[in-house]
Amino acid sequence: MSRHEQVSPERLVEAAEAALMAAAEVAELGGGDWPYPADLMGHPDQPACLCPFTRWEIEQACEFLVRMGMLEPRRSAR
Repeated sequence: MSRHEQVSPERLVEAAEAALMAAAEVAELGGGDWPYPADLMGHPDQPACLCPFTRWEIEQACEFLVRMGMLEPRRSAR
C-alpha cells in the first residue's frame, strides 16, 4: 500500500488489539519483555492472532499504539 492509503478506523483497532495480544502472548511464553509486534510478522512462531492482517496493517497499528502511549517504540538494532 502506498504511504497515502489508510487503514479504516475499525480495521486499525482490530489490528491494534491483535498486536497487543501477540506481544503479550510472546512475552508470557518467553518470560521476557514485550516484543514490537510488527517484528513478529513472518516468523515461524508468529502468533495466530496476527494472521488475518498484513504486515503493513500491523505496522500501522503499532505506530498508532506508540502514539497512544500503549506500546514502546521499536528499538533500533545496533
